[in-house]
Amino acid sequence: MIEDRMRAPVHGATVWVYDERRRVRDDVASRLVALPFVGRVEVVGDGQSLMSRLATRSPDVLVVGTQRAVDTGLSAATQALRAHPGLPVLVLGAPDDAESVRAAVAFGARGYLRWDATPIEMGLGLSRVGLRADGRIPVQQAPQPAMAWSGAAPLAGSAPTTVRSTVREATPSPALSMREMQVLTGMSQGKSNAQIGRELYLSEDTIKTHARRLFRKLGAKDRAEAVALGFRRGIMA
Repeated sequence: MIEDRMRAPVHGATVWVYDERRRVRDDVASRLVALPFVGRVEVVGDGQSLMSRLATRSPDVLVVGTQRAVDTGLSAATQALRAHPGLPVLVLGAPDDAESVRAAVAFGARGYLRWDATPIEMGLGLSRVGLRADGRIPVQQAPQPAMAWSGAAPLAGSAPTTVRSTVREATPSPALSMREMQVLTGMSQGKSNAQIGRELYLSEDTIKTHARRLFRKLGAKDRAEAVALGFRRGIMA
């Protein structure tokens, strides 16, 4: 199921929202369309429709909702990233669903937003994947007519708790060396130790040594957790 919502006149970026829950995706769409640099929000309710549309065109950003008890959101995100590695994907979910966040980031998602993020916080999250507030992001036109979007939020009667930041970590950010940052960046792009080594003209064993050091500094047990912590602590944008 796909529904298109847009501002009038249409200016700015195109954002797609995938979530199986209609109330959630409609509420998220209402906050996204309020942003001045978002011109179009397309709401997708099932994985097959998402992949079918991605086969012909792409959004400026894909926002994917996840649920701890159901893996369909994570599956949709990973399937989209496998088919389109450069696609900017943001994960939308509960703050305590760390496993889904880690897995999605390990597959190439750019970052994480709480499901109850305010429009301002969503704007900050979108800016981290490269969207600008100047309205000059090219808009991709949809093949079918769009529905007018009133901006009303279906969840207005049960407004979520306002958060101060989409990514908040109490632990102070550790000081990573230049090499450790380069290794962490490579991991966030889904590259293997061998690939990172070739790009940095270092041996794979040397990359493993840097990886162990950054794991220790971050308190991470593996690559996925290290990348997730890097985003959450603001080490990587």
